[in-house]
Amino acid sequence: MTHPLPSIQGAVEAFLEDFDFGEGGERTRLSYRSGALAFLRYIEEHETLDPGTSIQQLPSSVSADFKSWLQGATHSGPGPQTDEERPQQRSYSPATVKLYLQALNRLLRFWWYREWLSFSPEEEVEARRALQIQRSRGQRERTSTRNPEVPSDFGDRMLEAVSKLPLPTVEDIPEPAQRRKVRLENMRSRALIHTLRASALRAGDLCDLTRSKIALARHNNGYMAIAMRKTGLLAHVVLGKNTLDAIDAYLKERNDDSPWVFIQHGRTGSPPRRRSLSAEGYRRRKKGYGAQMGTGLVRKIVIRVAKSAGYNPKREFVSAHSFRHWHAQRLIRLGASIDQVQSVLGHARAQTTKDIYAPEPNVSQILQWEELIQGIE
Repeated sequence: MTHPLPSIQGAVEAFLEDFDFGEGGERTRLSYRSGALAFLRYIEEHETLDPGTSIQQLPSSVSADFKSWLQGATHSGPGPQTDEERPQQRSYSPATVKLYLQALNRLLRFWWYREWLSFSPEEEVEARRALQIQRSRGQRERTSTRNPEVPSDFGDRMLEAVSKLPLPTVEDIPEPAQRRKVRLENMRSRALIHTLRASALRAGDLCDLTRSKIALARHNNGYMAIAMRKTGLLAHVVLGKNTLDAIDAYLKERNDDSPWVFIQHGRTGSPPRRRSLSAEGYRRRKKGYGAQMGTGLVRKIVIRVAKSAGYNPKREFVSAHSFRHWHAQRLIRLGASIDQVQSVLGHARAQTTKDIYAPEPNVSQILQWEELIQGIE
């Protein structure tokens, strides 16, 4: 009996649980764990991969691609990982880049031994060399690794599931603090799913949304131009009435001065009692109530809602990034051009949009055009 191959997330977890770290002991384990977590953050920001993607979909260029990401990425610095992560802030040092690449090499060897990868060690080395040659000539080879399409009803099913989350009243939960905490969590989930569905933003860009940006969108009939973390280019976003209403309900329930739309709730779900924080005070917070929410928590919320919607995150393409795919697919099916979809998503190149979301022609749109041209009944 053959066992199903794990997801990328599952393969990393298997390595951390089963790998023999030898004489290096705890120090080596912690170093490899940090490298493995950095690799998962890279996967989260990847255009075509996701922690829930099958391990066999990793391309042979993964080492070279991970190195490029490390050299340009930022992070929150050392410290324990929590559900409500601090936004990324620091660059990786050359020594850390080297260490994390060594950790990935160990991961790959572990996965090769288990026959989980679709490419051999020789192919990985060859891909790394080929990429170095191409970059030395000022060229980048496009990799057309495309995730499976998300279901056509993905956005609607997720919205339906999150709308069913309860908002307890005093009769349901008499204790005020606990009632507020549950209501906040569920209203945040509602606002978050609404916004991901409407905007197609990456998780990091969603976390960067502020009250002032939402106020400006409301003034402009829901329209926003968001500078993307990854490319620096503008993504043209429109938030509908239902999305703005969900955000407003969440902000009203919070009743605080934090400038962030999506925040950490801390342990109590209430603002600090010892002192009243200004908007700037909240902006400087690293953790606790009112601090900016991190992408790790976005992922957890999406997975939780996906399970309630009937999805299996271990076997299906379910993540915050799935909304991006779903939104792009809907636009393409409705006849939007690649350039227009690129503007919505904030891609640097239209070719990236085409490779990932429209590698094949829009047959339904072609048929509609041909019917108009030829009068086909």
